Amino acid sequence: MSTQDMTPLLGYRLKLAQHALHRRMEEVLKPLALSPAQYAVLAELNVRPDQTNADLAERAFITPQSMQGVLARLETQGLVERRQDSHHGRRQLARLTAKGHASAKAANIAMMGVETTLEAAIAPNTLDDALSMMARLHSAMVR
Repeated sequence: MSTQDMTPLLGYRLKLAQHALHRRMEEVLKPLALSPAQYAVLAELNVRPDQTNADLAERAFITPQSMQGVLARLETQGLVERRQDSHHGRRQLARLTAKGHASAKAANIAMMGVETTLEAAIAPNTLDDALSMMARLHSAMVR
């Protein structure tokens, strides 16, 4: 078996970019006392309230077990509240509190700076092409 330099490999480059993005997210969210997973929950609940633990875990790219801890911390901080689903008694639905909406707004503003940096790295005429390419790469991996 021969060894190969991973640097030119597409998968390696994607992971490298994802890792750098995650570090930048941690950096801009730290002053708001939020992690990237907590931000994902706030951002998601800000537009789609009353979601289950499993739904939020999928959107935040973490396991349902990890999401349980994320939601518990957000609840302790007064950013999220959970209630029983009236249609399915065992399910709990999460939604933002007023403080959670304010925190989501501040985090979205901080994250727009990260998004602007990403977009600036792509020539303005190719942003749609880059988004299309990322969608094709995702589709190729979920077959």
